[in-house]
Amino acid sequence: MENVKVVRLHSGSVYDDMTNFFRKYNSIHTQKNYERSLRNFFMWFIGKEIEVVQKDDLKIRNADMIGFQNYLKEHPVEYSNTTINNILAAVQSFYEFLEINEYKVNSIVTKVKVLPDDSERCGALYYDEAEKMVSILRLDKVKGLEKAVFVRLAYTTSFRKSTLLSIKYSDIKLDDNRGYYYINVVGKGGKKHVVPISKNLYEELLSIKELNYYKRYKDNKIFHLSTKTIQKMIDGLKEKMSIDPERNIKFHSLRNVAAGFGTLEEAKKHLNHSNIATTETYYRHINEDLSNSISLRMEEKIDDSILEKLTKEELIELLLNQTYGTLTQIKKEAKEKLLNRREMII
Repeated sequence: MENVKVVRLHSGSVYDDMTNFFRKYNSIHTQKNYERSLRNFFMWFIGKEIEVVQKDDLKIRNADMIGFQNYLKEHPVEYSNTTINNILAAVQSFYEFLEINEYKVNSIVTKVKVLPDDSERCGALYYDEAEKMVSILRLDKVKGLEKAVFVRLAYTTSFRKSTLLSIKYSDIKLDDNRGYYYINVVGKGGKKHVVPISKNLYEELLSIKELNYYKRYKDNKIFHLSTKTIQKMIDGLKEKMSIDPERNIKFHSLRNVAAGFGTLEEAKKHLNHSNIATTETYYRHINEDLSNSISLRMEEKIDDSILEKLTKEELIELLLNQTYGTLTQIKKEAKEKLLNRREMII
């Protein structure tokens, strides 16, 4: 019988062994995360998909890993330190796997300093402060209107920076039945995210198109601001508003503004979180005030008649000192009562 030489698929590549590396983890979630991490790494490192990576492509220096870490830190997606550490850990584990399997690599060079935990990486920004930022930016001589509307859309929709920069005018639609506009985007993790905006905000977005410099852009995107410009903008705003550095205000803080409105469930939907625990952990703890906890309210007996003892001026002052979300809800209910009163008179 004639001997038949068997040739393995992907001969000369490392993809077969890479697949085995993924499969050694029982969790499908872990497998997918590691595959995604290695795809990102090799595309950055050698400009190749993992299916065609060759043995000669695996040569790496510690400087390359540091470069990849810096690339992730400056990425417009705004990866958290935890995410960056996880991506690098996947690369490190893969190189350890290669070394064990007699590839000519030195896995020790993939070790880099772990970035500090930044689960509380940005401080809380309040609605009145966000509005003030918009007012200041409108006076900026360089792209002032565009910057102002960019910030306004950021705190209104809670979109991430990368999402905001990718929005096109064609992503905005009018809901004829309800009379508002909505923006349809794909957010973090490929999740669809639809957020309504007011007619006034939509008109401001359109006004950017009328600016003379906008005519040079042909991509139909609304905003054309670099990451460096946005960072410089935020730094300048913090300085002009005398915001304490210890508050750790960043552009991402604009996402927090909406978290103070409505219920936790509403905030979860608005922020496009898959898990309400994420909303609770990353946003509500920022302004945590235990003085209004259930355990304390149960013990504090206050008669309803106390409100009747206040003067009209004191009652109005009390209402105006509520949080913006609470005050907005009170105003809405007051408006409904006035409308009902008119209908009864008619």
